[in-house]
Amino acid sequence: MIILDQKGLSGLVKRMLDLIFFGGIGIFISLPLSLNWYISTMYEINSKSYWFLLGFLYFTGFFCLLLVNDIRKIFNTLNRRNPFMMDNVKSLKNIAINSFIIAMAYIIKIFVYNSFFTIILAMVFIITGVFSIILAEVFHQAIVVKEENDLTI
Repeated sequence: MIILDQKGLSGLVKRMLDLIFFGGIGIFISLPLSLNWYISTMYEINSKSYWFLLGFLYFTGFFCLLLVNDIRKIFNTLNRRNPFMMDNVKSLKNIAINSFIIAMAYIIKIFVYNSFFTIILAMVFIITGVFSIILAEVFHQAIVVKEENDLTI
């Protein structure tokens, strides 16, 4: 099975990420209608909660779209079989920053409009942020070693 190629596993994941990204843009645009529909069918909730959730979902949705876009950039370089680039280090650092911003939003939500999944998502995004920072450093070290090897004869 081919792993790194447009026709391999990384190409399939890239196409799935494209669907997630463009689907996310559609959800982001339709958020007032879809949130209203969801709340009306699932909960008895007041308009104050609607406005809080709408703002919260717009805020976190924006940073999630940025995060998915950076992952798409990384998969583009994987499909070109050139993953050890400074662009990937930058993308991984952006993923970490966006993950921490989203985690902070969920931590704030714990005190305003808590649910069990809010706590879980806050933890998931904190772990994602830490993992991305570590992975960015691993990629940076790999780039340094690769550049040193390219200079030797």
